[in-house]
Amino acid sequence: MLNQLNHHHRTPGSPLITRAKKAFIAGDGSGSDASGNPTSFLSHNTLAFPVKRHKPFCSKRNSVNSVGQIKAVAGESSTAGVVKINRVKAVITVQMTVGGILSDLSFTRPLDDITDLLGKSLLLELVAAETDPKTGLPKDTIKDYAHRSGQKADDLTYLAEFEVPEDFGSIGAVLIENEHHEEMFVESIVIEGLSIGTCSATCNSWVHSKFNNPVKRVFFLDKVACLPSDTPSGLKTFREKELSILRGDGVAVKPREKIDRIYDYDVYNDLGDPDKDPELARPVLGTKDYPYPRRCKTGRARTKADPLSESRSSDIYVPRDEAFSEVKNLTFSAKTVYSVLHAVTPSLQTTLIDKDLGFPYFTAIETLFNEGINLPPLESKGFLGNILPRLLKSLEDAQNNILRFETPEMIERDKFAWIRDEEFCRQTLAGLNPLSITLVTEWPITSKLDPEVYGPPESAITKEVIERQIRGYFRELTNLRTTLYGSRTLMYLTPTGTLRPLAIELVRPPSNGKPQWKRVFTPCWDATGAWLWKLAKMHALAHDSGYHQLVSHWLRTHCCTEPYIIATNRQLSKMHPIHNLLHPHFRYTMEINALAREALINSGGIIESSFSPGKYSMELSSIAYGQLWRFDREALPADLIARGMAVEDPDSPHGLKLSVEDYPYANDGLILWDIIKDWVTNYVNHYYPEENLVESDKEIQEWWTEIRTQGHADKKDEAWWPVLKTPQDLIGILTTIIWVASGHHAAVNFGQYDYAGYIPNRGTIARVKMPCEDPTDDEWEAFKRRPEDELLSTFPSQIQASQVMAVLDVLSNHSPDEEYIGDKMEPSFEAVPQIKAAYEKFSGKLKELEGIIDLRNADETRKNRNGVGVIPYNLLKPFSKAGVTSMGVPNSISI
Repeated sequence: MLNQLNHHHRTPGSPLITRAKKAFIAGDGSGSDASGNPTSFLSHNTLAFPVKRHKPFCSKRNSVNSVGQIKAVAGESSTAGVVKINRVKAVITVQMTVGGILSDLSFTRPLDDITDLLGKSLLLELVAAETDPKTGLPKDTIKDYAHRSGQKADDLTYLAEFEVPEDFGSIGAVLIENEHHEEMFVESIVIEGLSIGTCSATCNSWVHSKFNNPVKRVFFLDKVACLPSDTPSGLKTFREKELSILRGDGVAVKPREKIDRIYDYDVYNDLGDPDKDPELARPVLGTKDYPYPRRCKTGRARTKADPLSESRSSDIYVPRDEAFSEVKNLTFSAKTVYSVLHAVTPSLQTTLIDKDLGFPYFTAIETLFNEGINLPPLESKGFLGNILPRLLKSLEDAQNNILRFETPEMIERDKFAWIRDEEFCRQTLAGLNPLSITLVTEWPITSKLDPEVYGPPESAITKEVIERQIRGYFRELTNLRTTLYGSRTLMYLTPTGTLRPLAIELVRPPSNGKPQWKRVFTPCWDATGAWLWKLAKMHALAHDSGYHQLVSHWLRTHCCTEPYIIATNRQLSKMHPIHNLLHPHFRYTMEINALAREALINSGGIIESSFSPGKYSMELSSIAYGQLWRFDREALPADLIARGMAVEDPDSPHGLKLSVEDYPYANDGLILWDIIKDWVTNYVNHYYPEENLVESDKEIQEWWTEIRTQGHADKKDEAWWPVLKTPQDLIGILTTIIWVASGHHAAVNFGQYDYAGYIPNRGTIARVKMPCEDPTDDEWEAFKRRPEDELLSTFPSQIQASQVMAVLDVLSNHSPDEEYIGDKMEPSFEAVPQIKAAYEKFSGKLKELEGIIDLRNADETRKNRNGVGVIPYNLLKPFSKAGVTSMGVPNSISI
């Protein structure tokens, strides 16, 4: 037996593929059975990565790396000339997928089945953490083919066994070569049989077939997270090479393929479709005239009609691991969104032929909830019926489907809340867009727009108007029935802590030879004035809906986060602790953004066809980015201060005194902000115990430079960008990024259906002008005779309302696999005792926040979140069940 082991080992540095599997047999630790044959093994090695010590914190620094000790040797007797061998096994968990190696539809399935039967499903190679101390060269890897060993639920397991000589040292990474013809989704690799216990590499990655790409994939063990300067010598090359692959260094410029894992930047030049129709041409966003964040480069060909624009595709590239995993039950929300956009919406367009047809009466709006809309047969009826239970109700006696909407919670609680002034005001603090309200600090109010284009800047809201109460943007739009006033709403903070509306100003800039038109509307006690006030509110709400969707939601969360994701994957190795910290907060964002470019924000998409700005929607988003967006004001406290909604006050909670004490978004958000910041502080201080470590960290510096100069290239010269020199600087930057991806996005996303699912409460478009703007005699008489018709004509059309409601329903939905902030601990966190403890503290505080929010919602003195018919403010409650719940803060922007 000893001779056989020696024979298999050959030399310590030679490649080794084990073929004969050796069983793990329990023993008494003596190294022999009753007959004297060696059967049991003991691991007694302690992988100690060489650590660059940073006095006076060397002991803490060393403890970070010592947890990654994985080296082990066998327990055979130490006879001269005998090489000690440790038998180690690796269990690989592979997720069953649609279209991957387990797909019955795959043409190569028979070949892959044979591969499995031969026990050659995966080739694994153990990588030594350290180079050979004598030669300074990397040690040869130790190899074995893995064979399928079992199945549990939707996962398959594969087993590989290795004989590791003592002088191999610490294991730092595992190489994988997929022997199948199809890709496979590898969840994890667990290495067993080591003296320090089980060690793992969390993969959660698509591994390509060797027939598509011969380059092997590398997965670093969870316990080897470290700064670049502390990288074990045997892993340095792998660390650098993996980043080079993700950057696409040396790769030819061509359309990206599905299997690619390349992260690169490009401008938004794929929103238009000029080859299909000149009317669908759109300007490039990400230029001097139209500044914008960058998106992921796809490499598609340019259009024939416009060499600056990229051709469109129904399958937009995102790096392979950013795509949604196709789990067997297909429950991801993105599939639901896709289905609504590609099946339900076209069916609505077939059913409701007249795109301008409005609702003839208010009860017709209610039929959307009570009776629904008959749709023609859907090609994928069974699939849609399974994933859209809230929307599609099958008829037993017909082939059609009924699109019937759930009643939004707001209307369920109070059918008439939408028409009341107090609810109109309350929602600016506790509704869907609590990020637009600002404190008036200058009087008289004036516009900052160019007077030569937009007319006189003086507001029509004068001192006299306010005293009585207390005792836009325009371009020609075709193919869309809409108005686009500029609007300004003024509110007054009452002694009870609620807001009272004072005035709404609507302004139409000069156009078509007409002078500027502006008028102020106030709450009135006569019939005509009261109806004009109601209509003015509808216009103001339509404007706020556009601002919410295009700026507060899309721009400030989805769009501005994509450059952070690209830079993180290009510049921060998966060994880098900051990569591990950020990774959960980037899950699926690039995929959902690609879907938005395909069918939501594209030319002729849902936003353009159903929101007031129409074809200029994304241009307005660009203008908002250029004039308003600053990274340093994306932090919640800084945002509140910038809007005048808070001032710094060291004696107040969170160091801020709010201008409106009962401001639910700010009240709950500041607690969540502090919880996130405390967690980030503990994490950063653990890995950067000395200030100079941040500035000397090459990867983190390149990351921050690339975010500023490439990801947000149009803002690269702004003086407000935070510097990154100290751990405190890094804490502020990371807290802001995590807040935007979690709390900010949750606050503006998951209440969409309950607040905007009933069109009168928050219409997305105002389709007719105010009846008092230059009316003809007939128009004015018609308004006086039936003012309700004017209100119904202002609302979105039936098809616009139905499309928007369907999309908002699925966008407000939590998928069954949602990962909520502070819920699931990442394996890389769990691998480090200090980080594990800090995360448990973080998670505990989030659970406490749940209770705090419940208490606040039960407090009758908080009138902006408690009252008759009032929806409690739950949007920043950290956890939720699946579905549309108007609560729950996911880690990432995944819908």
